[in-house]
Amino acid sequence: MKFFEKKFLEVYPPLFLISVVLGTVIDLVTKYIAILYLHPHSPVEVLGNFFRLTLTFNTGFVMGFFQGFPRTSLAMTAVAILVLIAYRWKNPDLGHPAGWALVMSGAFGNFIDKFFVKVIGVGAEFGFVENQFAGKFIGVVDFLDFDWPNWLIYDRWPAFNFADSCVSVGLVLLILTMKLEEDKK
Repeated sequence: MKFFEKKFLEVYPPLFLISVVLGTVIDLVTKYIAILYLHPHSPVEVLGNFFRLTLTFNTGFVMGFFQGFPRTSLAMTAVAILVLIAYRWKNPDLGHPAGWALVMSGAFGNFIDKFFVKVIGVGAEFGFVENQFAGKFIGVVDFLDFDWPNWLIYDRWPAFNFADSCVSVGLVLLILTMKLEEDKK
């Protein structure tokens, strides 16, 4: 008996793979534009104080865990992606494919971003360093900055990016569709 009952392209057909690549490219392009036109921790108001573009760098893992440990974060992201791919391959009928595509787009976008050193106003250089240095930054680019009721944990919601949005929307879609599938049984 094989571990994976279906072939890779049966679970991940070309249209699915194209949508993952497209989501990843959109994420990386928006981050690149943010590096070119924004300055770290200098907010640009879009909708007043409610929505701003604020360039920050997250050297951690999900929600900033392991901040300051970029190699640990990189390794954990790689493991998470492999688990995600294997789980979907092993359970191809679980959840909506669009949810999986969104989650994978976000995971790949943030993973790829970890391999670049960001140079403000110039772009990004391929490479991996442990620490930030003179005008160069490491970590995942975050720049979408929303106000948050200050009676909750934060005064503002932590800045995030397109990849984070893909993961969040994808997870909600997967949870809802899995719950609906469970209720049908």
